[in-house]
Amino acid sequence: MGWTLGCLRTIAFAAAACLAAGPAVAESVPFTCTILEDSMSVRITVSNPAGTARSCLVSCRFATPHWGGESQIMCAHMVPARAKDIEMCTKTSGGVKLLKETHGSADCIRR
Repeated sequence: MGWTLGCLRTIAFAAAACLAAGPAVAESVPFTCTILEDSMSVRITVSNPAGTARSCLVSCRFATPHWGGESQIMCAHMVPARAKDIEMCTKTSGGVKLLKETHGSADCIRR
């Protein structure tokens, strides 16, 4: 089967639109991963200094007495433009005591 002219134009237009949009790039942003008083829950906050809403992902790792000594908790949400210390989520560890934060990162997608 051959390609029709209309089909080829649609493909060319879609390719041009993707190229014009540019690549999405992850940018590190300020965040906090706070172990709550019960030592089994975490509150994750993030800031988005950009002038547009962006999709953000925060990952926090904690030392635990189980699971090989480490547990990871993640949150992902849209964050409003110029938001500061927005609570992304509060999550439990699944009943495992969290001892201290060992690593964390936060990135928001920008175009």
